[in-house]
Amino acid sequence: MEELAEQFKKALARIEISGDKRRRATEAQTEIREVLESADNLRALGVETVLIGSYARQTGIYPGKDVDVFVKLTKLDTSAPPQEVYDQVRDVLVLEYGKRAEEQPRSIKVSFDTDGDGFAVDSVPAVHMGRRWAIPRRDRQRWEAADVSERWVETDPEHLGKLTGGLNSKLKVDGQGAYVPTVKLVRQTRRHHMREQKPGGLYFELLTYWAFVGGAVSGDGFAEVFAGTLKAIAAQLTSGRVVIDPVLERSYRPTPEPADIANAAQVFARLAAKAEEALRVDRCQAALRWREILGTNDRGPCFEFPPGCDERGQPIRRVREVAAVGSKEAGSFAGYDA
Repeated sequence: MEELAEQFKKALARIEISGDKRRRATEAQTEIREVLESADNLRALGVETVLIGSYARQTGIYPGKDVDVFVKLTKLDTSAPPQEVYDQVRDVLVLEYGKRAEEQPRSIKVSFDTDGDGFAVDSVPAVHMGRRWAIPRRDRQRWEAADVSERWVETDPEHLGKLTGGLNSKLKVDGQGAYVPTVKLVRQTRRHHMREQKPGGLYFELLTYWAFVGGAVSGDGFAEVFAGTLKAIAAQLTSGRVVIDPVLERSYRPTPEPADIANAAQVFARLAAKAEEALRVDRCQAALRWREILGTNDRGPCFEFPPGCDERGQPIRRVREVAAVGSKEAGSFAGYDA
């Protein structure tokens, strides 16, 4: 089995949010949080901000188009009207950023686009809901519902971060946690092969979570670990079983459409089969299959060929062999040159 450890290491570097992109994300979310936490109206409501989402869990992939900030108003609970809570946060950001602050269904997006990639910071207000938190419903028409539970959605993004860190400390590859890097490989694979189709990246992150929790993933290198993960994801999608949100301990919502699941199952069954092939063939052909699986991003192909392999996944012939063939060919045409 060809592990191609160095090539996987470089692939993970290519899909990592790094350099200027990472610096911009760090500076933008820090700035937003300072603006929110210094606002008098929000301080009166016990504002606390925390970074959430794939960026916080370190499972996001290049280029990283947004960062999520959780705006906890610790003195409020779900008895507060969603519209009033939302307006408190929105008004602070609009005052600071003007037209750069744009209303979303339940968050406020502030643009930090410096190179045309649409990068922004999303701030979502949250209030207490028992031992967890709640954010406004995406459907604003339900904000005025008589039943308070219809106005808000229960959530706990910080707990998902803790689960991620705990799982990443178990299976290791070359001394580092294997779970988070594998999520990145899965997210890149989904993005390349499914683009804007659903389900999205978080759904596939949870599929990866359950593949690891269920013991379907093992190995000493990322080739075997990634192949096992793809196989488990394909099996889960094909089975039609409901994916459970490990934080809220209920089915994932919003529930993906059956047609979207069927399409994803076909895509990942094909990719899982290709990954199984990669474990059996020689290193050049294995690298070709991994390159096809991971695809490309703005930096180019995510998986490079090892030394001695060409772009078709074929071994490069040694110089001595080429020279020997060349001398024979020259001799056969000696009479023509004369």
